[in-house]
Amino acid sequence: MPMPDPVILSIGAFQLRWYGLFAALALLGTYAILSLRVKKSPLKSDDLSTILTFCVIFGLIGARLEYVRRFWSESFADDPMGVWRVWEGGLVFQGGFILAAIAVWLLCLYKKWPVGGVADLMAPALPVGHAIARLGCLFNGCCFGIPWKHFGGIQYPASGNDVLHTQFLLGQLPEGTITPLPVLPIQALESLWCLLIAGAILLCERMGLLKKRLFFLYLIGYSIGRFFLEFLRGDYHQNGGLTPAQWTTASLILPVTIAILLWTSFRRPSHDSCKN
Repeated sequence: MPMPDPVILSIGAFQLRWYGLFAALALLGTYAILSLRVKKSPLKSDDLSTILTFCVIFGLIGARLEYVRRFWSESFADDPMGVWRVWEGGLVFQGGFILAAIAVWLLCLYKKWPVGGVADLMAPALPVGHAIARLGCLFNGCCFGIPWKHFGGIQYPASGNDVLHTQFLLGQLPEGTITPLPVLPIQALESLWCLLIAGAILLCERMGLLKKRLFFLYLIGYSIGRFFLEFLRGDYHQNGGLTPAQWTTASLILPVTIAILLWTSFRRPSHDSCKN
């Protein structure tokens, strides 16, 4: 299936890109779900805007910083001003998630909001928002999959993305080729996985399972899925070995999540925490 140009509309220097459009849709979708769920949470409707503002600001900062850290030599060493061109793509979800999670946790402590209740509120909304945002990567041509000539493969244009350049570097194309190979739509697979996680969270909530720990189900489910889906990524400029996302997942996010889950599951609840 041929993919469109990553730029939807250009007016002078302004460009409307699929990446930005789906990022906006992801934010709206997340807010809509939270608005429906807030009545069952310890928060008020007005608190949602504060939480989402923190998530957006610190999420963008963390996501961009991690992307720049990972790809400085490849993308920014010769063009430092490119660091600021976020609208062209270049965000790492894990960096944004970690910084946004810390920011919201500190906000909960400052506002004296129950952390478990806030986390349960956000647990199914985040994977839905993530699923929508990943579709922006699909249309943008970033985070693409391995060469795939079978059913479901997608064909990116030769310009406006890094597919052709990366496939040349990896020796997947002969010299003189002007069209990249079809690739696996790994972004769509990740979106589907995120939606399945959201469904599992809602099911556990309905059954009364993992109360105040639903957020950990999202973290564990996403970490496991992301680790294995990374083997199907084709956008890294080297062959073999684990990707940066796999190292982050295996060495930080997954073990910390499991440790906190076990601690919150077996510790004796305090008198105050029973009231939340």
